[in-house]
Amino acid sequence: MSTAHASKATPALKNEVTLTVTPDVIERLIAGSSLFRDIDRVALADMLQRAGNRLLLAAGDDLITEGDRAEAIYFVESGAFEVRKRGGSNEGTHRIARIEAGSVVGEVALLDAGRRSATVRATAESVVIALRIADMEQAAEPAHSPPTQMRLNLAKEMAQRLRGTNESTVRHLEDSLREMETRAEMGRFMSRVLIGTCLYMFALGLMEPLKVLVPDSAVISTVILLCFAAALFVNIRTSMFPVSAYGFTLHNWKPAMWEATLFSLPVLLLVVVLKWALIQTLPSFADQPLFDFYGYSGLSTGGTLAVLVAYSLFVPVQEMVARSGIQSSFMMFLRSRHKVPLSIFMSTLLFSSTHLHTTLAFAVMAFPIGLFWGWLYSRHPTLIGVTFSHLLIGIWTVFIVSFPIF
Repeated sequence: MSTAHASKATPALKNEVTLTVTPDVIERLIAGSSLFRDIDRVALADMLQRAGNRLLLAAGDDLITEGDRAEAIYFVESGAFEVRKRGGSNEGTHRIARIEAGSVVGEVALLDAGRRSATVRATAESVVIALRIADMEQAAEPAHSPPTQMRLNLAKEMAQRLRGTNESTVRHLEDSLREMETRAEMGRFMSRVLIGTCLYMFALGLMEPLKVLVPDSAVISTVILLCFAAALFVNIRTSMFPVSAYGFTLHNWKPAMWEATLFSLPVLLLVVVLKWALIQTLPSFADQPLFDFYGYSGLSTGGTLAVLVAYSLFVPVQEMVARSGIQSSFMMFLRSRHKVPLSIFMSTLLFSSTHLHTTLAFAVMAFPIGLFWGWLYSRHPTLIGVTFSHLLIGIWTVFIVSFPIF
């Protein structure tokens, strides 16, 4: 009996031996699988003699390899197997089923001689009976009645659907696994962010006694924020997600810059209008110029430039904390239909509360502009656009118009 087919179809097999058809073999097939029931024993023995052989596999050998042509079916006499399916995007394989002795493997090949939809791998020393499709079909009836042919056509269609079901099942399992991993990772990430934010706020509260030594609290708060930002960046780098998911990317930076400029211009105008309204309505502001150029600080030109440079370096750190660490995390973690506005609101509320150590008015003023920057970041999740808008509005408000709240 020829063994060329089995060797070609299963190159990883260790041993192949001729099948001796005995009554015991016939009974095991009939008792083990409904596939062989109601078949005349003489006809079954003749088919086994013509198309069958026995394969011996060691643990780790592949009986069927995904993607190979389906040219045989197998009856497991002893041992055990696992069914593995390739994941999408070369993500390795997933175990989707186990097969024990008495089972038939690869039987869809009887209906659809397509490609194998999964890999069947031995998990222990195993023995199977292989039945070659081509040899079985040689003795089949040359023609079928219309009802019989219709049943065969229906069976083939169902086999094709089964292959598609295997594909969709694996995709669903992969999506579920990826979502669970994402939730677990974001849970750990957000726990560290919230703990760090609480420690940051406690540190700001504990700096009150230091004001005697360092009158300008901005120096101390800057140091604390830099430490918090450094810890946050380490948190981002050790995350399962790429840094681009947290806004560290040049993707779409041009439209982000364009929109940052366009949408910031009305805010600049609003700042001027609000200060003009204060000057016109409140006597305490009546003698202030509309554009003060940071004159209220009493610093020299050199001192003002130094503060301006420090502010320009400080703003990217603030945006990294607010957008990368908090807003991006919420946008990836939340599964609500309104996850984007919720992410903007919660991140802005959390970050605005960190300004309560200055004045309540400043914290309140930080909230609406924080909502604007959060919305800007949600349109193009890159830190470039929102940082530019923050710098533009901040320098205009603090150093040019010198809004009275600062």
